[in-house]
Amino acid sequence: MGKRFTALRVIGTIMKVLAWIVLLLGLFGAIVILIMALTLDNQLGITSLKVGGPLAGIAAFVVILVLAIFQFLFLYALGESIYVFLSIEENSRRTAYFGQQLFSASQSAYPVPTPTPDYEE
Repeated sequence: MGKRFTALRVIGTIMKVLAWIVLLLGLFGAIVILIMALTLDNQLGITSLKVGGPLAGIAAFVVILVLAIFQFLFLYALGESIYVFLSIEENSRRTAYFGQQLFSASQSAYPVPTPTPDYEE
């Protein structure tokens, strides 16, 4: 019984790899935002509004980190759920195969004679 559904296995693996990439990039981005907020104090941002500062940087760090963790968990769970469904399919197929073998083994090749009663009716 060979492996089936190769494309689903590849998709599950890609989802798990993407989950780790998202986590690492999110962690890196959160650290960069925190460092920029702590070192570039009182600078005008892209919107030309004075909304920076250490407190905003810490808040952005926490928000980006939490979002990255949630995205990681979602993508990793998606990849694992594909593997769970594939395992269920394999186990169901294996159980059906062994059940069929057991049924075939219990069937006799020759018909069993029915016993005749010793008395007359």
